[in-house]
Amino acid sequence: MKKIVILACAALIILPLLPVKAQANTFGQLMIELETSVNFSSQTDQWRSRRSGWINDVRSAGNDLGGLKRLLIEFETNVKFDAQVSSWRNRRNGWISNVNGAGNIQRLGQLMIEVETSINFSAQTSSWRTQRAGWINRTRSAR
Repeated sequence: MKKIVILACAALIILPLLPVKAQANTFGQLMIELETSVNFSSQTDQWRSRRSGWINDVRSAGNDLGGLKRLLIEFETNVKFDAQVSSWRNRRNGWISNVNGAGNIQRLGQLMIEVETSINFSAQTSSWRTQRAGWINRTRSAR
């Protein structure tokens, strides 16, 4: 009987934490999907050596909003300007400020969609065109 009570108490403590972790992992996965949509030729030379560490950092970020913000900005910083629409240079500083000020995953998702729209289709993999709509819908529903 004592074991059942202990297990029940542990479940009450652990179970409420699981959805938050799952949501954050989902957001991190969405960020990784965006990164993999960009051709290597459209990313900086430094990114090639940082990429695997960045992916590990995204996976480890969990629900750390500050870490996810930093990683999203780092990703964008390593996309070459010529791989982005010309108007992005004028909008970029405001976008960075908005990312830094994002108060939740939902807002960060909106900003991740904004940076995705700044990337030229020619800078992305051909398979992204068929995956993009689903990715946008999942990103919009991230909480």
